[in-house]
Formats: sequence, structure tokens, C-alpha cells
Amino acid sequence: MLLALTGGIATGKSTFRDILARRHPFEVFDADACVHDLLANENNAIQAVVRRFGREVLGPDGHVHRPTLRALVFGDPLALRDLEQILHPLVRQRWQTRRARCAADRRDFLADIPLLYETAAEGPFDTSLVVAASPVTQRARLAARGLDAATREAMLASQLPLSEKIERASIVVWNDGTPAALDRQADLLLELLLSHQPCRT
Repeated sequence: MLLALTGGIATGKSTFRDILARRHPFEVFDADACVHDLLANENNAIQAVVRRFGREVLGPDGHVHRPTLRALVFGDPLALRDLEQILHPLVRQRWQTRRARCAADRRDFLADIPLLYETAAEGPFDTSLVVAASPVTQRARLAARGLDAATREAMLASQLPLSEKIERASIVVWNDGTPAALDRQADLLLELLLSHQPCRT
């Protein structure tokens, strides 16, 4: 099983990923965690970011200071594009390597890739899954994080519309309800996916 997971901001994608990982022995790839690692430990990535954005993006430890970098690219499409051109190939290389290893070893792989469709990364997976919620729920969850209205709207506008992700998904999980409802959907999803897996001999 090679499963790609994505969603919109504040839809509960990471929560659902963690639920699946607790219920089934997936090898899990987290693209956001990969970016964190690249900006902290990958010298080539750090140098490329510094060349583009200047040494002011570095913290006292010599690693990229993510809040500073985020402030530089937020609301600036050209700067964001440049950052993505640095990071996306490196992230893709890492998940492709792990996906190929899992496929060869016939192990189940779950890749959490927020920009799955934006980067046309869904092709190598058996199934693409979108965790979705209503715009009202997304805004309420962002407000609960302390974000002001202007920031909430800018973050939502910066993403591929959730409706388009839903159209392109193999499976949609709707997360407007309770944690128990999300748990139940995880159980049903795994039952569905495992029932359609070929026998492994």
C-alpha cells in the first residue's frame, strides 16, 4: 500500500496521519518534518536559502530561522516560488527514495505531503487521500490558534482551493466533526484499503 495524504490548512491532516500510523505499521514520511530537517541540517539547502534571502535568515545557531524566512516569503509569491524551487526537489528526492524502498520490500508507505497536487506528486502512489473540512471550520480552528482575520484569509488564499484537491483525490475524509468521528473514518479507511490489497506471499 502506497498512500499519499494531503489536505488544507486546519483540516486535521496531521491528526489523521497520526491516527493511521497508530493503527497500522506504515512507514511514514512527513514532508513538513523533512523541510525542518533540511533547513537545520542540510548544508546545501541552507547555503541556497542564504544565497537567495541573505544571512539575516540565519539564527544564532547557524540554522535557518524559520519564522524569519516565513515572514520574508509570506505574501510574496516570487519569494515563495524561489524557496519552493530550492526545497521541493530535495523533499521529493527523499520521499521517492523511501517510497521505492517500501515498494521493493512490500511494506506499506504513508507520505504526508501538503503540496501533493501543487507539485504533481500523486502519480507514484496507489491512493491519494484528502482530509477536508468546511471553510467555516478552517477559519474557526485558525482563530483558535490566535491568528487574526487578515492572516487567516491570506493563509487560506495562498493554498490550492480545497475543492480542487477534493476533485483530484481518490478518497476524501471529512473532518468537521468530533475526534471520535475521525477515529471511525480511520478504521473504515484501513478496512477498505486492506481489503483491496493483493495477498502477499
